[in-house]
Amino acid sequence: MADLLVRDVSEGLKREIERRARRNRRNLSDETKALIRRGLASAERPVKMGTFLFSLLEEKYRGDDLVFERNDLVSPPPNFE
Repeated sequence: MADLLVRDVSEGLKREIERRARRNRRNLSDETKALIRRGLASAERPVKMGTFLFSLLEEKYRGDDLVFERNDLVSPPPNFE
């Protein structure tokens, strides 16, 4: 296994990792590796906004020709005369 040295870590960041390590019952090294793994895993699959919104639609409403109709009445524009 290789070693990795990270320099100039702020005290606040180190304390936060130590708190998480205690909460997850891991040592500092194992918690840091878990955080790196999680960060790398989430960075591999960015979801674009359009894809996310498309995923919210039920399968029967998905398609390239989506038309959303409004059934409510539109009032005429105001007359300022």
